[in-house]
Amino acid sequence: MPGLNSSVRRFDRTNIPEDVWGALRDRDNAARANVILPHAEKVSSHQEFLPGSEQLWLVYSDLATSDIRFILSCTEGPLGKYPIFIIPVAPFQLASELLQGPMEAFCEALLNEADFRRQRVFSVFSVEPVSRAFASAWEKIAEIKCINEPYYDAFFSACTPGTFVRNGPQPVDEVIELRPAVPQDADKISKLCEEFSNTSHLRLFSLSSEQAKKEARLMIENEQVWVYEIKEGGETDIASIVAATRQSHTVAAITKVYTPEKWQRKGRAESLVRRFCRELLKTHEQVVLYVGANLDSAQKLYGRVGFQATSGPERWLEIGFDRAEVELGHW
Repeated sequence: MPGLNSSVRRFDRTNIPEDVWGALRDRDNAARANVILPHAEKVSSHQEFLPGSEQLWLVYSDLATSDIRFILSCTEGPLGKYPIFIIPVAPFQLASELLQGPMEAFCEALLNEADFRRQRVFSVFSVEPVSRAFASAWEKIAEIKCINEPYYDAFFSACTPGTFVRNGPQPVDEVIELRPAVPQDADKISKLCEEFSNTSHLRLFSLSSEQAKKEARLMIENEQVWVYEIKEGGETDIASIVAATRQSHTVAAITKVYTPEKWQRKGRAESLVRRFCRELLKTHEQVVLYVGANLDSAQKLYGRVGFQATSGPERWLEIGFDRAEVELGHW
């Protein structure tokens, strides 16, 4: 455990204090905090959810001012352990020389946790300078090498009522329905979830058929997924899905958009994302997402819906660690 004079505090699901909740929910932090806040709220308010699972948060504060500068989560969801998530707390400075100390303090605090195993840290996801600083610190202190090529390299963007583009091209299909998924859709959605997990940038975290069925069931039960239903030749099929599995009071994150190859390049995903965003913005101040830095067509699609960089291009990286030394999770 960190000492009394440490700049790092640790919390579990039973004792997250008000200053940490305040930082996570602050208007200037809420969008970035979406990788941490919704899960923290759920496991803290529902102690029966995932009993016995790993739920740990570390908070780095400036010793001189007590201002919170970074929040780290080391947590677990229904399908497995999540990466290490780290958010910088506004206002923040991300110069490399200012990151080394906080990231090394986080690494030491993790390794000082009772029963913590180095193999738990299979990857870290944060804004690029923070991910790189943590990966460097973990490589040095835990002695597990990081993988040079990021697992995920993405731009962060947000859509608000002010940027949302309500109208787009008309769907190409005559008979369609854009709607929330229902239990009867579970088999088709689970198949799409499994296919999505096997796309090139996600194959490392692919889902088994049983895991995909569980994910589809959970998303439908929690009303987190919409479908683009199409009727062709008398048969009904789901041509595209979109999901928002991380939702707080003010921010919803689109975490999955997938259209099978046979239904692509006809604007179906754009129509569904636009319709879904319209619904989400009725109850949230903004919708956020990450889009692969190399996916030009996806970036343009989201731009047409109204997604914009929050304050200039903001790159986030998921950096992995030597797979011979770690135990992979899933997110």
